Amino acid sequence: MDTRTSFRQAVQDAHEYHPDVVGRRPAFISSVDRMTKGQRRDVRALPPSAQPGRRGPVSEAGRLMAEGSTSAVDQIQRALEIIGRLQPELNAFAHIDSEAALIAQAEALDAEKASGKIRGPLHGIPVSIKDIIHVKGMPTSSGSKVMAGFMPQEDATVVRLLKEAGAIIVGKAQTHEFALGVTTPQSRNPWDTSRDPGGSSGGSAISVATGMSLLSVGTDTRASIRVPASLCGTLGYKPTYGLASTDGVVTLSWSMDHTGLMGRTSEDVAILMNVLQGVDPRDPGTLDRSDDDYTGYLFKDVTGFRVGLAVEALEGADPESLRTFETCIEKLKSLGVEVVETKLPSADDFRLCNNLGLIISRVEAAAYHTAFPDAGPKYITQVFEQLDEAAQVKAIDYINAQRFRSEFRERMLAELQGFDAFIMPTTLVPAVKAEDTEQYLTILSKNCIPWSMIGFPALSVPAGLTSGGLPVGAQMVAAPFDDGIILALASALESVTEDLRP
Repeated sequence: MDTRTSFRQAVQDAHEYHPDVVGRRPAFISSVDRMTKGQRRDVRALPPSAQPGRRGPVSEAGRLMAEGSTSAVDQIQRALEIIGRLQPELNAFAHIDSEAALIAQAEALDAEKASGKIRGPLHGIPVSIKDIIHVKGMPTSSGSKVMAGFMPQEDATVVRLLKEAGAIIVGKAQTHEFALGVTTPQSRNPWDTSRDPGGSSGGSAISVATGMSLLSVGTDTRASIRVPASLCGTLGYKPTYGLASTDGVVTLSWSMDHTGLMGRTSEDVAILMNVLQGVDPRDPGTLDRSDDDYTGYLFKDVTGFRVGLAVEALEGADPESLRTFETCIEKLKSLGVEVVETKLPSADDFRLCNNLGLIISRVEAAAYHTAFPDAGPKYITQVFEQLDEAAQVKAIDYINAQRFRSEFRERMLAELQGFDAFIMPTTLVPAVKAEDTEQYLTILSKNCIPWSMIGFPALSVPAGLTSGGLPVGAQMVAAPFDDGIILALASALESVTEDLRP
């Protein structure tokens, strides 16, 4: 289905949507601080797992650095060696900082260490940044000719926090144009270079999967951190809305944009989240909550956790993906987790989240893109058509989409009262051939979209490989501020699954 037809069907759904009550209020901002008082299960108090937890490369690098077995220079040289070998074929980066600049930063960090100053677990760790997030001194193109040559004058908040923590910013990872898609068509999947890596944070997934960087910071507005994580075999985490700043991120949707975290393991993203969390006066969507130690949720005994298997999320799944996912469910059960089928979200919920979420995100994108009034010919066709259609949406349809958002959020909160989390395949298919991506846009993002729309925490953890050797992701979703629950479940699952490496 072409872009305009798909968009007009979404508008028709907004026309036909009837709120559950006449006075249903719209949810303009997915602020969740008033929706729940906090975590429902004290994960920290749980005993440690009997299974040895899988440690991530970030903590391993930190351990070796503390021992003197490696250094920041060693870490950046290794990343640059991998980039030199794989970047020409995979095209993970839109921009790579100069070797001289990166080595100089690493040497300065090693000098700090030698003087007794270690900034924290990210000291000397190579990190990539999605090319819609500003890094001072590096261009932000947003994957588009529209912003070609743009040089930001200051760092995004998350980049500033990373630099303060001692991370080394390797470069800007490739993205779909303005993050308005779930593919990264200019890049290739490291498991099979004839296939797309997913998107829009595709460059982030490639860089982490291959070791070009140990961590990456991207974004997730509808599915953009979890889809590429699933298709490239990494862990992709979208925190509860408002826990991490989006200041300095090129806007797609003010009320749905999330900062997304990517690493090889749950430990990696927990370490990263410890650095990126916090209220930011430059982002009014951030929440003023006490800092948390996200590593405290890992390597726990999850016996007795109750997880809802969303059966409608299995509809239309590729048989190989479904088989791999079902094996993952059995492994979760072997850890003492109770998995119970649930009919929510329903088929209508998934359809309306996709279509009405499209209305919300693209109308907000169109408003942002009035900053580029004469850029029409510079957009790729798919993006231009989305923005053009969104500019014609009636206010009443946008409001109705926001009213559905409010209703759906309340129903999912109620459903999660009976579960610690939901689980479902992240994507219904593994990585698709690069030339076929247009056929799979909805299929790739279907299971991810609802949770960005309502701001619930969600992550994709590697579930295993198909018989053809392609990764499959399992998505875990929890109520707001129950991020610790899905991190605990992900780290437990990692302890009984294979570490996937392309």
